[in-house]
Amino acid sequence: MSSLSPHRHDNRPSRPLAVVSNREPYLHSLAGDGSLTWAPTTGGVSVALDALMRERGGVWVAHGAGAADRQAVDDDDRVLVPPNSPSYALRRVWLNESEEHHYYEGFANEGLWPLCHVAHVKPVFRAKDWHVYRSVNERFARTVSDELPDLAAPVFIQDYHLALVPGYLRRLRPEARIALFWHIPFPHPEKLRLCPYRRQLLEGLVATDLLAFQLDRDRLNFLAAAHAEFGAKEDRSRVYVGGRSASVCAVPIGVDFDRIQRVTRDPSLESEMKRLRRELRINTPIIGIGVDRLDYTKGILERLAALDALFSRWPVLRDQLTFVQIAVPSRSKLDSYAAVEADIDRQVAKVNAKHARAGDDTGPIRYRKSALRIRRLVALYRLADFCIVSSLHDGMNLVAKEFVAAREDLGGVLVLSELAGAAQELGDAVIINPYDVEGFTDGLRQALDMPAGERQRRMELLRRVVAGRDVLRWATDILEGLESLNSAPLPPGPTDHRQRPNPTMVTGAERLPTKG
Repeated sequence: MSSLSPHRHDNRPSRPLAVVSNREPYLHSLAGDGSLTWAPTTGGVSVALDALMRERGGVWVAHGAGAADRQAVDDDDRVLVPPNSPSYALRRVWLNESEEHHYYEGFANEGLWPLCHVAHVKPVFRAKDWHVYRSVNERFARTVSDELPDLAAPVFIQDYHLALVPGYLRRLRPEARIALFWHIPFPHPEKLRLCPYRRQLLEGLVATDLLAFQLDRDRLNFLAAAHAEFGAKEDRSRVYVGGRSASVCAVPIGVDFDRIQRVTRDPSLESEMKRLRRELRINTPIIGIGVDRLDYTKGILERLAALDALFSRWPVLRDQLTFVQIAVPSRSKLDSYAAVEADIDRQVAKVNAKHARAGDDTGPIRYRKSALRIRRLVALYRLADFCIVSSLHDGMNLVAKEFVAAREDLGGVLVLSELAGAAQELGDAVIINPYDVEGFTDGLRQALDMPAGERQRRMELLRRVVAGRDVLRWATDILEGLESLNSAPLPPGPTDHRQRPNPTMVTGAERLPTKG
């Protein structure tokens, strides 16, 4: 590491950390007077990993996407962060417009994203996208290799954008300790066959020491894919590749529970809630909310269909209920995203016109296409009588857990799709199938009619789950699992001569390995 490495506090663990992600934790921009300004990126994962990096030190390798990111770095493309209290180095990787288009928009989000989500959008795989995806992943791996504080430093790679990094890094640094967390669903092997580059993706993933997924469903899909592609066999909790091994496990991600609690206890939260009521022109006794990225996997159109049915079956609710839909624009350059955004715009207008209120030029839906900072988001969660998470397919969906974390008052009802990963843990929500309009509508009515005692009981049980596995514990569990692994030789037994070169034996574990 260069002289940029921050001084470690005496109580800091001796082993620093290398985090690798497409998205960076801090963005730099220029103020009106030309001076450099900075802001942290939003999102629970970034916040949690930033907290971990502040504690342990090391380096975070990420794509530099801020408007003034280049002005903030030194000659080696590094900058110390957080800018107001330097604790670790941020090493930025630069991508030109063509690389962003093919690597991020193309292969990652027109190919892998729909492949991994059961949302009826055809994945598109182009040779040019794949070529650039490989090139960008190799660049990330070279950068990590150059930046590793020491060979014992754990390398924690994030998500499907960087699936090839472990394999490239393993060639450069054979002794590196590598973990990768796959945040989205992992497809069934029959669907994975749609990807002409599936073998290379699997080879990248099995080059880790620890490969973690959200749910056991995803872990099992990966194991089945490895078996189908490599003739892999199970042996307890390890994946065997050549003369080395890795562990495959399921570790569901959480939210920053303590941070949300601090916001809920802020005396100014009440005034923020009143401000939101005024801004959104809410004057009804019942409030429902949805908070999503503008993405075809989130089931926003299905949600609007259920709300339409709700108002049609019980017209009195038109004057009693306001539904607030926050939709954060995402990947709007892609045709599939632009199309779903246009469909949602039309459907909101249609529902509002159909269920217009007497003497009011607005309908029951308030639609805002913008992100909310944490304090306003928590205020919105606290305003709501119910929150809808209607994913068509999701690795987890942290909005469900954020809503629960914000309800220290034990109020509110979570209406949750059974197709979201969060439903595996949050069984005390009102569980719905977003494809079943009538059942979805019945679930909404159940939420509205739920007695106060039952609401409180359900929310208390949900909060125990969310508080018990927050995002810091998620990250710590994965890293402790990585650091506790011991190298394991190939298991004895005959070789399956039907396997392709570099035979691989894979197995999974429902929990992370424990020390000792």
